[in-house]
Amino acid sequence: MVSRERIAAPTRLYALLLRIRPVQAGTLMAFSGEFAHGAFLRWLGQVMPDVSAWLHDGNKRRLFTCSSLQFDWPEQRMLYAERENVHLPLDPQKTYVLRITLLLGELFPLLHEALIRYYPNQHETTQHFLQLGKQRFTLEEVILTPSHPSGQCGITSLTTLIEQAQQMSHQTLKHITLNFTSLTTFNRYNNAQGYGPHYAVLPLPHYVFPNLAKRWEDIAPPELVGHIERQTIEEYTLRDGIIITDYDLHPHHIHLTRQEQPGFLGRCTYRVRDTRSLRVANDRDKESQNENGGSLLSLPQQIWVLSQLAFYTGIGYKTSMGLGRAQVI
Repeated sequence: MVSRERIAAPTRLYALLLRIRPVQAGTLMAFSGEFAHGAFLRWLGQVMPDVSAWLHDGNKRRLFTCSSLQFDWPEQRMLYAERENVHLPLDPQKTYVLRITLLLGELFPLLHEALIRYYPNQHETTQHFLQLGKQRFTLEEVILTPSHPSGQCGITSLTTLIEQAQQMSHQTLKHITLNFTSLTTFNRYNNAQGYGPHYAVLPLPHYVFPNLAKRWEDIAPPELVGHIERQTIEEYTLRDGIIITDYDLHPHHIHLTRQEQPGFLGRCTYRVRDTRSLRVANDRDKESQNENGGSLLSLPQQIWVLSQLAFYTGIGYKTSMGLGRAQVI
């Protein structure tokens, strides 16, 4: 089984690509993130059942993400297919890509071990790597090169992000542009006002950055959690401490297996305003953090860290199934 010690050190983050090939011709839904998420867990269940069960049981922490299968189609044609739920043809002569991110450092060696167990049998006639819907795929390549031309791969750690933020100039921290590359939305509700849940389809600062702060809390070990102050960030965004200065956004919707999902795509630039009127932490918080071997980041530094974190965690609703992919540009 996965040990508690493995759960206690989720400091490294990985983004990798799986290049896969269909076993035979067929078709697949334009957006297949739900299929990919389930297929990845099923494959792990075949080669490492304890790891798969542990990930499934702990899915609320969303310790990994799977993209939809990526087709080599023009962007506008692909968006049309997603909106209209067009089933796209699969060609056994071509390969396709899935993007996987691992948000727990110990998942990477476990994935490596699972692949080693798989590879000796991959040429058996009954062997396939993943099944998305009714379509079976074999594994051709695992890509983890940060300089890969797709721009989708990366390796970092939470401590590295903190250290990088501490070296950033004040001017660099003032503006952040996020590019939302898969449909993004936020599942919101307001029980106090008696309204039911709804999907928020704009990347407003008080949706984006508190959401990322919550993801930090989900994956950071105890000694790093305090570097990001979610309540302070929530207060700051509600006070218009972060504002939108530019955007190129458009509405979009996709078809999941049981529902049509609204959201948005595009880029949005945020300006981090003067924080002098809002204390990042009281002296007691700082003293406590210093005793643990570090100092709290300034609020702009925290926002920078969270924006970098988005590359691995995604933003908003159903990120584990390919929604909410985003990165700084």
